[in-house]
Amino acid sequence: MTEVSEIGVAGEWWLGEDTALSFDRTIDRRQVHRSAVSEVFVTDVRALGESRVALAAQLPACHAYFGDHVSADVDPLLVMEICRQAGLATAYELGVSTDSVLATESWDLRIAEPQAWRAGGSAAIDLRIDSEFTWSRVRRGRPRAGTCRQRVFFEGRQVATLDAASRFLDHGELAVVRAAQRGSPPPWTADLAGRADPEVVEPHVVGRRDPLNVVLAALELGADEVSARIALPLENRALFDHSYDHVTMQVLVEAARQLATAALGAPGDRYLARLTGRFVRFAELDSPVTLRAAWSASEAAEREFGVVVEQEGRVVAEIAPTIARTPRSRS
Repeated sequence: MTEVSEIGVAGEWWLGEDTALSFDRTIDRRQVHRSAVSEVFVTDVRALGESRVALAAQLPACHAYFGDHVSADVDPLLVMEICRQAGLATAYELGVSTDSVLATESWDLRIAEPQAWRAGGSAAIDLRIDSEFTWSRVRRGRPRAGTCRQRVFFEGRQVATLDAASRFLDHGELAVVRAAQRGSPPPWTADLAGRADPEVVEPHVVGRRDPLNVVLAALELGADEVSARIALPLENRALFDHSYDHVTMQVLVEAARQLATAALGAPGDRYLARLTGRFVRFAELDSPVTLRAAWSASEAAEREFGVVVEQEGRVVAEIAPTIARTPRSRS
């Protein structure tokens, strides 16, 4: 059995349960780069010093994307999204310009076993987050890059950690970066018509029920490698809350998880225990994005998949999901 401490998730909420954090309403959607208020999960932000912030968040009682799984366990990628929102709110609270865009470069997410997330006294899952930035670049008094260390607590117990290295670009700088990579203006998801993909994977293969939440097509499971192509469900308002000019981090990490899930099978008996990765370049919308990972059959309780994401022969990202058996399925 994988203990919480073995994956680097342990500890207690150090400010106490009576910390003045509110769960009554969400923060301004613009603070977390969301268009729909329903996609905002952070409810409060309180600065604790020059580099540290305490935040509150609440998991949605139900959700068309994060709640669409063959098991009823909390989705680790929902926790990752909450940490992304908390990271943005932290950065803005600490002086990063609100006109900046966050570009994640690498990350390490660790998640406690599913039973650690089960509510004791109430149905609501209220989270407290200890979020701290270490700045690696400051220009004209404004932080421009750094690493955010986040610790997530539920009912006083630490249930997740996320370390993420990011840089902050204003819109002009981002346009220069995008033009340098492409050499031409990129298309936007709002301008792309949704087209049915005849090779899209069946939902149950990747642990889903709703076809709209499947992001893989052309799945091939060989003797020593599993591969697929990304299929973009542009009608999915959780994955595409607003218009983007690239394939987002959220889609890429979901695709990596689905690839590992398809290879292992029995998605209801497994959970995502850890997710690490790094980005090399933007994934473009107008060219196929493929994923591949070395694969072999194994009865190990935990499996790490080194997923390589490629486009036009170039590596876009390297993502490593670690999939573990849930305690209830172990002998």
